Amino acid sequence: MQGMKGKGKMKGGCKGHGKGMKGRGMHGMEEPTKEYAYVREVETGFDETVEKVKEELKKEGFGVLSEVRVDSLFKEKLGLEMEPYVILGACNPDYSSELIGIDINSGTFLPCNLVVYVKEGKTHVSLLLPTVAMSVTGNDELLEVAGKVEEILKGVVDRV
Repeated sequence: MQGMKGKGKMKGGCKGHGKGMKGRGMHGMEEPTKEYAYVREVETGFDETVEKVKEELKKEGFGVLSEVRVDSLFKEKLGLEMEPYVILGACNPDYSSELIGIDINSGTFLPCNLVVYVKEGKTHVSLLLPTVAMSVTGNDELLEVAGKVEEILKGVVDRV
């Protein structure tokens, strides 16, 4: 199965979230794009990869607080078919409490999201980089903690 099939094709992303104005600043000038995700293609299948991500997270003191099967949700709600896709919301209580202790509103960045998906028959693991997400705060204390978390989670992705 390639791409998405059903009521509306979503090739390359969700309807309305395609190429559009991405990377464009004022007056249509190109802005440098910042990498926001750490992505790795893996040799294992989807289900095995999801379990391996959970195991590696657990070794690092992270629990999976949420698991959203996007492919199932889109099929049920929109009648769309897509390759397997899951979002895992991972949290480490020590780091989370440290962040919230620095800035109570930093909880809006939690949990950390990792995605396992199949694209063109190949399994990928993707991590939203905590430092990139947290950079919008301009708070160096938060960024320091986010940097520690990011290194741990990149290690998790690398070991899958």
